[in-house]
Amino acid sequence: MKKLFSFIFFLAIISCSKDPILYNLTTSTNPAEGGTLLPSSAQFEEGETVVLNATPSEEYVFFSWSGVSGENSTTSIVMNSDKSVVALFVKKRYSLEISVEGEGEVTEKIIKAGSSTDYNSGTIVELSANPVSEWVFVEWKGDLSGSENPTQITINKPKKIIAVFQKKQYPLNIEIEGEGSVEETVIKPGVPNSYNSGTIVSIEAIPQNGWSFLKWSGDVSSLENPIEITVNTSKNIKAEFFNPQDFTGLPILYVDTEGSEINSKEDYVEGSVSIIGSNDFPDLSSAEMKIKGRGNSTWWQGGIGRPDNMKKPFQIKFGDKTKVLNMPKDKKWVLLAEISDISLIRNKIVREIANMGSFDYVPQAEYTELFINNKHAGTYLIGQKVEESKNRVNIGDDGYLVEIDTDAHGRIEEDDVYFRSNVWSSHYKDGVFNIKEPSLDFDSEKFNLIKDHINSFEDALFGDNFKDPDIGYRSFIDLSSFIDWFLVNEISKNQDAASFSSIYFNYIPGEKIKMGPIWDFDLAFGNVNYSNAENPEGFWIKDNLWYKRMFEDPYFKQMVQERFDYYNNNLSLILSKISGFETYLSKSQKKNFELYPSLLDPNSEVWPVPARFDNHHSYVEYLKTWLDTRMAWLKTWL
Repeated sequence: MKKLFSFIFFLAIISCSKDPILYNLTTSTNPAEGGTLLPSSAQFEEGETVVLNATPSEEYVFFSWSGVSGENSTTSIVMNSDKSVVALFVKKRYSLEISVEGEGEVTEKIIKAGSSTDYNSGTIVELSANPVSEWVFVEWKGDLSGSENPTQITINKPKKIIAVFQKKQYPLNIEIEGEGSVEETVIKPGVPNSYNSGTIVSIEAIPQNGWSFLKWSGDVSSLENPIEITVNTSKNIKAEFFNPQDFTGLPILYVDTEGSEINSKEDYVEGSVSIIGSNDFPDLSSAEMKIKGRGNSTWWQGGIGRPDNMKKPFQIKFGDKTKVLNMPKDKKWVLLAEISDISLIRNKIVREIANMGSFDYVPQAEYTELFINNKHAGTYLIGQKVEESKNRVNIGDDGYLVEIDTDAHGRIEEDDVYFRSNVWSSHYKDGVFNIKEPSLDFDSEKFNLIKDHINSFEDALFGDNFKDPDIGYRSFIDLSSFIDWFLVNEISKNQDAASFSSIYFNYIPGEKIKMGPIWDFDLAFGNVNYSNAENPEGFWIKDNLWYKRMFEDPYFKQMVQERFDYYNNNLSLILSKISGFETYLSKSQKKNFELYPSLLDPNSEVWPVPARFDNHHSYVEYLKTWLDTRMAWLKTWL
């Protein structure tokens, strides 16, 4: 028994003196700089519980464990084998909030890896501020300052950044030429004098006493006043004023309709007229009037190869008979635009030629600068209207003023009263005799009187005894006026006068038929491209039905030849008058063609001008050369 006890005691001693079992614990962090993990790698006895503590670095947070379970940064592990534990850390993440003041956008570009919108701590982001059109970047605000663009930021905390944009600013420089001022009114807010892009500014030119506004020039070209401009670039604008006494030398006619447009030939627009006569004519204080469009081809031809604002002809009607530019008092006046006559001289010189003849009346006309609602409209002829009047076609209450016309092309108006003659209207199928004066009804006694008289005249003209001075055609007509009318229109080769349009005659019962007054010569002197009237050679009016028959009378032919010699002997005077008008218009025509530059553009069609030049002088020379050639031809063949 004693031996057994000793053996057991021996075994116990052996058992107590055996070495413990140790296990390796390997610890690490990922990433290495993400933090620390305690305890460090070491050996632990079997069965020992080890407490692990993961501590993140400044810009990291604990994420998870590898090799051990647990969600917190502190956990424990029982050593029953070798263990490897990794503490996983991740970068702190910060939001980057971008906002914009003004119009633009900000783009973000990662320079050092991270992810968009929310960035890992330490991510370097490049910010580019991109303004929209007409805006500029100004500065960064919030958690970023300065104006460097693009710029880089390091994401180390949540950041709010504002990109500030503002409208581009442009100076508006106003220059004054002449005497006046300009008022600026901001329609859409901006900074005075230097305006934000897109600012709408109203500028109004205000002339001083005795001066008038002419136009805007520079970066804005306009005749309107006031005008609105949008400031989207630096602008230099000139307000041009002029002294009427030293403008072009022509009298100036102001039409004021208080802004109402004149866009109808039928409906008048009420307003007033005033005239500054310059040095040659008396002024006219403001006089009430009404104004409308007029003309046929001259009214509608603005649409043929021309801008919409092309010159238009007008008719003025005063409330009382009014004297205009020394021309006798009357109510109705016409403003001729001379749109097809780029020389601006044809209708003026033909009046000079006609005044050499025996006409009872030649419509007077004077050049003027026309302004409509303070807007320069160009060089015009203002003249007398062809109508019955003591100072115009003086036919009294019983007389007739008749225009040989056509009922084609919409020329006859609804209220016109006209008739067809037996011979003329059978030869010219559309030919009619439009009774301009007096106002009467179809088939009335006065209507039948003039119709019957013209038929009687044609009977005599085309009868067997037409040469007889007592019973032939000469007994019906005033021979001198017929000859002068023929020569004025034949010399000029007036397009319309060959068969219809602007062929006027007047008749007082008991007296003879008189040709005239002359009218409408803008398509004369070779200024037409659709007929033989362009050429200075060849007869034109002589083929007119009435005149063709008259030339069969040797007496008439002789009288025409003698009268032609009179005009031909005055050719030098006529040509010198043309040159004089060119000189008189030297300043005016420049202003006129500044308003309507297409008229002097050889590549621009101007109906129905046959020859195109880039300067006014060439058009005048064309007129003079054509007339000189024409007279030489007529001298040979008439």
